Amino acid sequence: MSRDEIAAPETSAFLQRLKAPLEQAVSIWITDAKGRVRAGSQPWDPNVTIDEREWFQAQRGRDAGTYISAPFQGKATGKPSFAVSRRRSTPDGHFDGIIHVALSPEYFTRFFQEAAPPGPHAAVLIRQDGSILAGSPAQAASSRLGPDNILMRSIAIQPDGGVLSGISSIDQRERYFAYRHVGAYPVYVAFGIDAAVVLRHWYRNLAVYGAVAGLSALVLWLVSWLALRRAQAEQEALIQLRHASEQRHATEQRLLQAQKMESIGQLTGGIAHDFNNLLAVILGNLDLLRKRIKDDDRAKRLLEGALQGAERGAALTQRLLAFSRRQDLTPQAVDVAQLVAGMTDLLARALGPSIEIVTQLPTGLPPVKVDPNQLEMALLNLAVNARDAMPASGRITISAHQDDLAEGNGRGLQPGAYVCVSVSDTGMGMDAATLARAIEPFFTTKGVGKGTGLGLSMIHGLAVQSGGTLTLRSGTGKGTTAEIWLPQGEVVRGSGVRDEQARPEHRTCTVLLVEDDPLVMTGTTAMLEDLGHTVVEASSAEAALRILRQGMSIDLIITDHAMPGMTGLELAERIRAEWPTLPILLATGHAELPERAGLGVPRLAKPFRSADLEHAIASIVGSACEPVNIVPFRKL
Repeated sequence: MSRDEIAAPETSAFLQRLKAPLEQAVSIWITDAKGRVRAGSQPWDPNVTIDEREWFQAQRGRDAGTYISAPFQGKATGKPSFAVSRRRSTPDGHFDGIIHVALSPEYFTRFFQEAAPPGPHAAVLIRQDGSILAGSPAQAASSRLGPDNILMRSIAIQPDGGVLSGISSIDQRERYFAYRHVGAYPVYVAFGIDAAVVLRHWYRNLAVYGAVAGLSALVLWLVSWLALRRAQAEQEALIQLRHASEQRHATEQRLLQAQKMESIGQLTGGIAHDFNNLLAVILGNLDLLRKRIKDDDRAKRLLEGALQGAERGAALTQRLLAFSRRQDLTPQAVDVAQLVAGMTDLLARALGPSIEIVTQLPTGLPPVKVDPNQLEMALLNLAVNARDAMPASGRITISAHQDDLAEGNGRGLQPGAYVCVSVSDTGMGMDAATLARAIEPFFTTKGVGKGTGLGLSMIHGLAVQSGGTLTLRSGTGKGTTAEIWLPQGEVVRGSGVRDEQARPEHRTCTVLLVEDDPLVMTGTTAMLEDLGHTVVEASSAEAALRILRQGMSIDLIITDHAMPGMTGLELAERIRAEWPTLPILLATGHAELPERAGLGVPRLAKPFRSADLEHAIASIVGSACEPVNIVPFRKL
């Protein structure tokens, strides 16, 4: 704006409107290069200049940016003020006056008084050179803090802000102070509370203790004892706090480990399922081939070797499924003492004469709910691991005890009744790093070819899938203890003996085989035809439904579960809705399948051999199948 535009009445009216709502502003002014007022928020004497004012002279010599002055008495307003000024310059950079706002120290004094807590206090707004701009209690206009003042010394050391205590140079009161640099301005705000206010409670306690101390030495001893108890309580609180922090950290680590193991388990289960399909093809074809080799001894030996290798592969996939908690389990009430007694001879043969076996199984121990075959395999694995940790000789102790676990038991188990079956050895033990990785799949400290690294992970998967857990305790040179925690089962009332080897009565059926994998389809078809059945093939659930709706006579449906489009269980649900009496057999490597209300579909675990398939069919159809003359469909 030109000088004439600034001197126009409209400019002063604008400044008056600008200042009106601002309680902290006393006045707003625009001056020329000689210090004469050209516009203002209120009337002024045209003959009065401010060229001698500090904030004017500071801008005239150079551009001082936003300059904050010391307190002064306004010429036009007659009120105590301090100014915030900015330089006005011509386009070529020459001094052309200033714009300044006169601020009210009283406003800041009232603000400090309203914001402060009850009780004696001190608050100041000061320039960097120590000039007091405003304060509570109100300060004289010429008040200034010297460089030796404790606040100014602290500002020189810590210019951004800080906390200090000392004697105020203004009223000689001891206070605790905190101060802060205000934005980018050379201004600080400081607030102090009297030490008496802070220490009043402490003084009150001290007066009480002094009065009590005068009563007698006995009362003095009592006070000391109370103080000691308080210190002990604080120490115990600190210990509990540290313990809670450690527990939280340990819980976080267990959660991370559980998440990692769950991810590995999902990957392992998927791989094992695919291997099951491959092994189903291999075992089925080898089983059929064995029936057709009669007189060639060398071919028989080669075939038996291939079968043994395939069976070892099947056992490996079962361990993988056990780790991933997707194995097919048959949980039942198991008497641990009876199971261990029944495998004593097996353990003695497997461990050798140099290993002493001790059992500590109390009478009246409740049964556990678990698959007995898998528990027996788990105990055997633990015993073999213990033997390998004692290369010369040692002792293995198999024990068990009952325990009722409450909420937050530290083992991640639901509250309830459990039985802990433990296997301890006197071997070399494991260090902390090895113990932390012991249940990871394929981790082993044994030599090449001496272990798959799946034993402990399989046992852990069995325990978790059965509703329990596996815990390990070990130390270098202190042996190892493995604890299998399993939920209690119902008391065993009696057991029937089932002849697993009894060959079923042979029936000839028309079987609808539903399988999306061509290799598995070919192998299963060959086994069924070898058993004398007629096979109708469908490569999907939709194709199977089309065949059934064409009215073909079908005695039995054998279906895979994991198929694109429609799963085996979904197919079974559709078939039961339209043909309720049609027998269905689900052949799958999956153990954890979604529940389908009222289906109750029998299952045949992959990989299976011809005898397994024959038993499964006989257990389902009984005498329902009769010879049927039908031309089999192929690859529908």
